[in-house]
Amino acid sequence: MKVRLMASNLSYVSRFFLSVAFVICCFSSVLAQTDSSAGSTASEDASAKQAPQTAAKGGDRLDSLRAQIASAKTGDERMRLQRTLVDYLVALNRKTEAMNELRAMARDERIDPVGFYNIGNALARLGDTDTAIETYRKAIKQRQGNYSHAQNNLGVLLLRQGRWDEARTAFLAALALENFRYAEASYNLGHLYSAQGDSNLAMREWSRALVVQPDDVDALIALAHALADDGKRERGVALLDAFLTRRGPNTAIADARRDILYGRDELEPASAPSTTGGAKVSSEKQSTANSVGKAAAASRPLEVDQETYDLLQRARDEREAGRNEEAVKLYNRVLSRSNGLLPPANLELSFVLSGLKRYDEAVVVLTTLVNRAGARYPIAYYHLGRQYEQLGNLSLAADAYEKAAAGFNETNPQFLLDLSRVREKEGNTRAALAAMEDYVRISQSKGGAPAWSTERLAQLRKIVNSEK
Repeated sequence: MKVRLMASNLSYVSRFFLSVAFVICCFSSVLAQTDSSAGSTASEDASAKQAPQTAAKGGDRLDSLRAQIASAKTGDERMRLQRTLVDYLVALNRKTEAMNELRAMARDERIDPVGFYNIGNALARLGDTDTAIETYRKAIKQRQGNYSHAQNNLGVLLLRQGRWDEARTAFLAALALENFRYAEASYNLGHLYSAQGDSNLAMREWSRALVVQPDDVDALIALAHALADDGKRERGVALLDAFLTRRGPNTAIADARRDILYGRDELEPASAPSTTGGAKVSSEKQSTANSVGKAAAASRPLEVDQETYDLLQRARDEREAGRNEEAVKLYNRVLSRSNGLLPPANLELSFVLSGLKRYDEAVVVLTTLVNRAGARYPIAYYHLGRQYEQLGNLSLAADAYEKAAAGFNETNPQFLLDLSRVREKEGNTRAALAAMEDYVRISQSKGGAPAWSTERLAQLRKIVNSEK
């Protein structure tokens, strides 16, 4: 599955395995289009295509381009030439110089939202996520918020950094601008909801994506897997079969159908986390990881009575409409009918309480969940860690993040970033380094660690060495 960006060649891979029982979702990039709407960069593609063909001219061509940039008579012409210069630098594998050029372009104070959008795409492609985020925000601001493609791409990069609340805001803004008929944003928001444990909202977004793009294979597979995880395997398979009947053979659809019917290797019980060269995990947490894997493999959809189900749907409707206080009341009514524990309701109520800055109450709701069903819902440890971090209790936050990382074993290294960050805040740089080493190692085993993470690893090592 792919998190989709309206961008050019944005490379990113990260895998999540979560659900209402244990949702499965994966993040990676997809190639899409550069914004070529009216603006200074509308014709940049032609220059970009020529760059690799003439890159062999090397330094002479670069000197010529820089001279042309210096003498450019208009801002539009200068921007076009700067983009061409960046293309040549990339073709010559001079990535650092290319990023420096892009950063200088991003600092320009000219009014050109399309140009800044495309600069953001290029920065993201080269791995400078922080500057790309700033540049997307600049493009959005210059259009007074009316830039759905930039909002979607901003959401994806925020999601990459684990900034889920900000990502949700960006995706919802993108959807609102398109009257909730923006397949990429719905698809991405579905994965965000899935990662947060909101399987029903995730399925709703993937269904919305399919209304806009009925032949959207990625959204169809995501929806089919989510239905299967929710105990509706036949319905999920029926959706895939309907696609095959309508469109003919498709390898990805056929693989998904087989996975749903016969199981996936990823759902096998997880072994204890490796501690070689990385963060040490106690035997207690290793036991937690094993029990998580077994619970995931044996998980079953939750069953509730009709009245409780209706209350839960009403709570979700209120939450989506922004009526958070009413949503809190309804979620509490759901939990009162379930002896305080209905995992989707516990999770969703904690999100609402956190948004209201009622962190202590969110801790109580999540503590109930982790104490009674933490092995089955390890994502709850992550959200508990966030609440403790908001309250300034770094020790408990780190403990919760560590349990989340152990619970997901090596299928999702994202939680190790949170663990590393909090350990550094505590002043425990060695533990921060160990967690970061694990993150990079796992990421590399899954296709490659992002450039910023290896740079961060080097910074932590330097600090630790200076402390010796």
